[in-house]
Amino acid sequence: MSITKRQIKDGLGLKTDVDVAYFFGTTKQAVGQWGEDNAIPPGRQWQARALRPDIFGTPEARDA
Repeated sequence: MSITKRQIKDGLGLKTDVDVAYFFGTTKQAVGQWGEDNAIPPGRQWQARALRPDIFGTPEARDA
């Protein structure tokens, strides 16, 4: 299952792209390129699952 920017915001209680950028350790400009309802880049999906498996599941579960 793909993760969208909206799911990241909702799952973590974030409001802005700056907040999302801080979570991922990237820039607001990078996050601003992601559509709200489009899948975020695969590497960032893996990172979200690794950082917060309680919300987004584990990377292993996705690959199974």
